[in-house]
Amino acid sequence: MLTLLLCVFVALLIVGVPIGFAMLGSAMLVIGLDGIPVSVVAQRVATSVQSFPLLAVPLFTLAGALMNESGISERLFNFTRAFVGHIRGGLAQTAIVGNVFLSGISGSSVADCAATSRVFVPQLTEAGYGRGFAAAVCAAAATLGPIIPPSILMVIYAWQANVSLGDLFIAGLIPGVVMAGAMMLVIDWTARKRGFPKDAAFSRTRLYQAFRHALWALAMPVLILVGFRMGVFTATEIAAVACAYSLIIGLFVYRTLTWSSLPAILLATGRETAAILVIAAGAAPFGWILGVEQAPQQVAALLTSITTSPWAILLILNVALLIAGMFMETLAIMIIVVPILIPLLTALQIDLLHFGIVLLVNLVIGQITPPVGVLMFVASSVSRTHLGLIVKEIGPFVFALIAALAILTYIPAISTWLPSVLNH
Repeated sequence: MLTLLLCVFVALLIVGVPIGFAMLGSAMLVIGLDGIPVSVVAQRVATSVQSFPLLAVPLFTLAGALMNESGISERLFNFTRAFVGHIRGGLAQTAIVGNVFLSGISGSSVADCAATSRVFVPQLTEAGYGRGFAAAVCAAAATLGPIIPPSILMVIYAWQANVSLGDLFIAGLIPGVVMAGAMMLVIDWTARKRGFPKDAAFSRTRLYQAFRHALWALAMPVLILVGFRMGVFTATEIAAVACAYSLIIGLFVYRTLTWSSLPAILLATGRETAAILVIAAGAAPFGWILGVEQAPQQVAALLTSITTSPWAILLILNVALLIAGMFMETLAIMIIVVPILIPLLTALQIDLLHFGIVLLVNLVIGQITPPVGVLMFVASSVSRTHLGLIVKEIGPFVFALIAALAILTYIPAISTWLPSVLNH
């Protein structure tokens, strides 16, 4: 039955069925053929979405949408431009550093990519960077979204792996900086090779003014992290606070958000949330069958028959996840593989917090690798840049992020040190 389940699932994907319905349809077929009451499917679907921690998904999505609609991204980019614009390739570096801050607001790589591409591709093109390189920078920079908290994917992983979401949020901070540093090195190398210009001379006055204008936006990540660490808010509560904060800042402080724009924002949030929860719902009966058929035990037995070294196992998983990320949607990979891998990781004493970061980095790299690199498509669509031009320029960023992945995989302390320090 396990073979039938996987074959039907792959066949449905090939003919273009959305991944959530592909999982649901293949599960219903196998359950029906096995003589199990189809009501089991309804029970599993209902139970999967009736989870209190999952309320953080639509709330963080809404908070990010409100902040982006308020023009917060432009204020953050102006601040980072004043901060790093004076170095070689400074305008492109601004996109990377700006996404470090933007990721602390939205938690969605797609939203970050759209905001960055809208602002930077025209500016970079006008400055002589080349349209393909400009769009590639914006796509690569957006990979920081799920790594630097808050992150919707972190909410899903914490729910699946039963790890502390607060610790996972903290664990993503240093890895996010490592990834940003790797991409900045690529830009610096490219800027020197192609003679890209510096932006403008450093000015403390300009930096102070930009900081003052972006202060309310910069305060949001601080609010989220401090609220967690002080125990004032749970994950769901801090997501609700973030929504309220975003609404107040947009309507009454910056006054760039209007009441008339709220219905469209709520509708877009509803669509994005529905897409996520359909996948989560479809994965419930799919995952139940995998468990009944002992797929986790089979995977663990297969990998441990090859090697019992945690380092080698992590290498195999990295390669497999990178390949899967080239062809499958990020959330679907996570929902399918995490329940399968948990027993193996536990048996090998691999820290689930550390693996969570490794998994997320693998998945975001998949978002900028052909043929299903969603961030490349977003950057192409928003900036109206031919996809082929982006593909030609994205390679160095992919290799830089793979190098960062290797560092994060084999130096677990980069992910686990900060949570351990703050918990003492």
